[in-house]
Amino acid sequence: MNRRNFLSGVGSSAFVAATGSSLLASNGFANTPSIFKTEFAAAAANNPYLTPYRGAASDLYCEALVIEGKLPTELRGRFYRNGPSNFERGNERYQHWFDGDGMVQQFSFDGKAVSHRGRFVQTNKFKAEKEANQFLVPAFGTGIRAQMRVAGPDSMNTANTNAIEHAGRVLAMWEGGSAFELDPKTLDTKSAVTWKQGWEQMPFSAHPKLDPQGNLWNFGSAGNAFFVYQIDASGKVVKTQMAKVPVDRKTHGGMNHDMAITERFIIVPMPPVTLHFDLMAQGKTGSEVLKLHKDAPLRIWVAPKDDISKAQIFDLPHEMVFHVGNAYERTGASGTEIVMNYVGSRDDNFLAGAAVAIMRGAHKPAGESVMRTVTMNLSSGKAALATYDDTPEEFPRLDPRFIGRRADSLVTPISWRARKEADHGFHGLQVRNVDSGKTTRFDYGDDFIVEEHLVVARPGSSKELDGWIVGTAFNAKRQKTCVSVFDASNIANGPIARAWLPYWLPLGFHGNFTQA
Repeated sequence: MNRRNFLSGVGSSAFVAATGSSLLASNGFANTPSIFKTEFAAAAANNPYLTPYRGAASDLYCEALVIEGKLPTELRGRFYRNGPSNFERGNERYQHWFDGDGMVQQFSFDGKAVSHRGRFVQTNKFKAEKEANQFLVPAFGTGIRAQMRVAGPDSMNTANTNAIEHAGRVLAMWEGGSAFELDPKTLDTKSAVTWKQGWEQMPFSAHPKLDPQGNLWNFGSAGNAFFVYQIDASGKVVKTQMAKVPVDRKTHGGMNHDMAITERFIIVPMPPVTLHFDLMAQGKTGSEVLKLHKDAPLRIWVAPKDDISKAQIFDLPHEMVFHVGNAYERTGASGTEIVMNYVGSRDDNFLAGAAVAIMRGAHKPAGESVMRTVTMNLSSGKAALATYDDTPEEFPRLDPRFIGRRADSLVTPISWRARKEADHGFHGLQVRNVDSGKTTRFDYGDDFIVEEHLVVARPGSSKELDGWIVGTAFNAKRQKTCVSVFDASNIANGPIARAWLPYWLPLGFHGNFTQA
């Protein structure tokens, strides 16, 4: 099926929102009142923890961060982060954290020093709205009247979710459209990436996985269609596939965010979420637009890498899922099993509540987000679910050399105690042994908001967690962002080095480390 037939026959959620916006404009729909900007400004004036949600005013550069401790001389390379960093134009403010335009952060390590560069991804949307000083197209969680031509998903593409350097180029990725290519030396935006002729603007999700051979695997989803991409270490497309998924679009297909791979399979959680663009058009936000169907199951799509048309679907109890940890295959008594870790939540308090409230400077509980393990038997079609504990955690990462293979450990930001203030994200870092459940933790303290941390392997080593854990955190007292470097085998002793920026960064989502 080619792109034209796909868009007319299946339709991506992003494309439906975009094309529908032209009708909204002609029906006299007006932009949502700007109460969010007024309320946020008042709240942020008295709450130092809200600073990262102000958004960045411009690109950033720092030649040398201030180092505390001593950087490992072997830690060399580029640490990327991406996230929503522009929330306001003119008198308006986005009403959902996910809506902001993407800004890629690059921390360059040379074994002695760290430099930083942060640049907005120059999508067509970003450039047009910057020039007009107003929002021009609809967004994920904000009702906006379209005031420029919408020609597909990339007209709404914020490129704000993840960044990875692969085959000599940086890819800034979003949920529903193209990846954007950036220059790794300057972070200059080059163009949207089309992987196959006729697949322009096809969904290329924000959570690709690298296998041991350097292949970049990714998926895209739109309605009841899935796409799978295999890109080799040189950046050449090896194979693309497309298949229809037998799901009820009344309950599923609204947000398939992350994926896992094993040696032979691709696995995608499909939470029971739908997006109601008609209500978004009326200026509604939160749970009115983003509906989690509590009477529908979480579904796990498992497909052979060489032929995704032979996929299986496993039904699990109702749950919201954003992120997976890892997956691997093993041979059980009754055939092949796939074991996968993921972070699940029984509610949509974050998606439709906390991520909206924070944009107006308010607080709503983010709800539970706990680590679970599912074991899926490919012969019987049955799945077994287990939970470690009820401690809130998110953004699981592992030693990248073990992606798709059995690994012992997962690294997550986590909160295991009450904060002095209402809710300011995660306060700690954890390494969990996924077999025993045993954990090692480090508490950053009440002044910090802890973001996703990555494992960086020691050059020449093949032992899991022989290397460092690297991640960012915002300090509300100092109003600055730092990068912490831990000995991956012993985080309890705290960072062996910290690199401080002279400024703060907007809180981001995801990133990756490319070793030099």
